[in-house]
Amino acid sequence: MTRIKLMFSTVLLVFSLMALEQTAYGQDLPTKYPTLELFTNTPCPICGSQNPGLFSRLANYEGEYHLVSFYPGKPYSSCIYYQSNVAENTARYQHYTGSIFGSPTVALNGIDFKNSNGVTNMVLENLTGGESWLEVHVEETDGSTRSVTIDLEDHVGGSLTTGKLVAVVVEKLIMYNAPNGETKHYNVFRQFLGPINGEDVDMSGGSASRTYEYTLDAEWEADQVYVVAWLSDPASKEIYNSGTKFDPDFTTSIKPLVIQSLSIYPSPATSDVYVRMPEDVSSADIHMLDYQGRVLQSIVANTDAEVKLLTNQFAAGKYFVQLKSGNNTYVGSFDLVK
Repeated sequence: MTRIKLMFSTVLLVFSLMALEQTAYGQDLPTKYPTLELFTNTPCPICGSQNPGLFSRLANYEGEYHLVSFYPGKPYSSCIYYQSNVAENTARYQHYTGSIFGSPTVALNGIDFKNSNGVTNMVLENLTGGESWLEVHVEETDGSTRSVTIDLEDHVGGSLTTGKLVAVVVEKLIMYNAPNGETKHYNVFRQFLGPINGEDVDMSGGSASRTYEYTLDAEWEADQVYVVAWLSDPASKEIYNSGTKFDPDFTTSIKPLVIQSLSIYPSPATSDVYVRMPEDVSSADIHMLDYQGRVLQSIVANTDAEVKLLTNQFAAGKYFVQLKSGNNTYVGSFDLVK
């Protein structure tokens, strides 16, 4: 059963009704897929002792996250997966200069860094099960030469001006008796598609699309190879959402409702904001969410005017508001400045 994570800062409510709505009608925004980047090393004994536990915990969240394993050649440059693509493994390691403190290190959504043992069940529970304003839809052909189309869609509107699109080719499972004792290696990085540091994408219009091509190496197992793509903030490096060809198609198979625009003012705001109730709506559930899809504040509104959201306690950034009334869903966003 899908887990629904809720964080309450101002108003504490029981969300059994919300859970029933999602069961009956499906979710209203795309799934938030946490992006995990494992920086590891096949001769490294610490990696050999920690990584199997990480993979065991991740098995409980199959289909709810995306993982890429990079091999930057630290502490041992003899690592075979490092040697297979020295330049690009090194480039991703340098992308997080100062944040990767050794092998193994896991980057969570590009902004939080832990060793493999530090990615506990509680950490994974808090990361998974959320929703995102962004859909990353990946389609990929078969064969020895493959075409990959990545469609980015802002389902809220006005969420981002420019993002950094990164796409990588990975091999899902490799059986190899490594010097550190590991025998199973998951989502092994093979190559970047497009620029190594990602491609700037204009999201001001609410959507974007990119197509890449790549050719399989003779050493790769064709049925294990696929592409992981994500969109991140060019400055903070935070990964907003990611996608693969294995993810359910949100538009056709998950999203059952028409999402309508919600008016929120002022934006940018320095303190509290107001939500205008849509026409002919006098009773609704209103949820304020952060960029990770976590619910920060919830209100049951019974009015045909406007509803005040208390925002003084929250940090500067972009936030989203979801209003649900019967089978109708409205979504809007606002910027909070300090």
